[in-house]
Amino acid sequence: MNSEGTLAKLLDNLLEFDEIKKGEIPVRVIGVSNRRDLRDEVEKLLESYLKDYFNRMELKLCSYSWFNCLKLKLNKKGVNDFSPIEPSNYSKVRNLCLLAALETGSDLGVFLDDDELLIDKSYFEKSEEGIYSVAEDNGTILGKAGYYKQNRPNYAHFWEIKWWPKDVSFNKAFERLMSGKPRFKATMVALGGNMVISREVMQNICFDPCVNRGEDMDYVFNARMLGYRFYFDSKLFVKHCPPKKKTPHWKKAREDIYRFLYLREKFRRHLQDERVQKVAFEEFLPYPGIFMQDDLEDRIIEHSKMMAMKYLSEGDKKGFENCMENAKIPYVYQKREDVISELIETITLWKGITQNI
Repeated sequence: MNSEGTLAKLLDNLLEFDEIKKGEIPVRVIGVSNRRDLRDEVEKLLESYLKDYFNRMELKLCSYSWFNCLKLKLNKKGVNDFSPIEPSNYSKVRNLCLLAALETGSDLGVFLDDDELLIDKSYFEKSEEGIYSVAEDNGTILGKAGYYKQNRPNYAHFWEIKWWPKDVSFNKAFERLMSGKPRFKATMVALGGNMVISREVMQNICFDPCVNRGEDMDYVFNARMLGYRFYFDSKLFVKHCPPKKKTPHWKKAREDIYRFLYLREKFRRHLQDERVQKVAFEEFLPYPGIFMQDDLEDRIIEHSKMMAMKYLSEGDKKGFENCMENAKIPYVYQKREDVISELIETITLWKGITQNI
């Protein structure tokens, strides 16, 4: 609350573009709190934080007052279930981003995170390129994903290399997408902080509220199952400047464990459901497919044990105990057999919301 934050740097960066200064591209800031008791305080802080920018660009803060007003308007039109957009996790916040973009009446939404900078002066031109055209695989490009330029290590922690090669497989996936032609390649991976989505897709596909981590890639999967293909654009990039995070390794691992168990279940169930289009498993390789196979439980247990030993060697009892809790997850995880039905139900709710925006 009392830190400088990263948002001002991005807004100053956006003001370097004529399209922003002239108001040709409206800017929407989704402002939420990660604590319910701080919601009012966070909104007031953001209003003060943004006051110097309101007259310099076509800017609107979309926070709790906006959200509550939106709910009242939708309620008058017969919409009374707002479960996909209550801002309580990443996916639901991303859904608010979609609504804010749709509300402007724009044909495209460009999604950026606040810890990024546009270092390509042609970024907005490139964001439009290819949209609505037919790609080399005969699919229509209605959504795109770019990449981050950042200092990303090419190594993994020793306790991750064998059982949890997340960084290595992630890097391999993007190396494949960025190499060679064509410029636009069908993709099952995406980064939520650099996505371009057409109005049609935004209206018909939402982020899965059950997903707390990896919601961007899950969104691409949702879209694909329901007839929309995303493409990786090898010329669309931003600079990622993430703040130093203090999230412990065991906590990030726990979030990933639940994420991959859920994704694997969703993939398996979609193969048995006639209501959705099918995606070949090979399209998820090398990432996140490596964590969607039969050996996922083994990977979770062995990775958790190795990480626990690391914490034990450092005398970190809490870290050790939490790793052991992670190792228990495969034994107690409740599979969601109705995951596709739940998704379709959420999509139906979503369409009821978006057709009234």
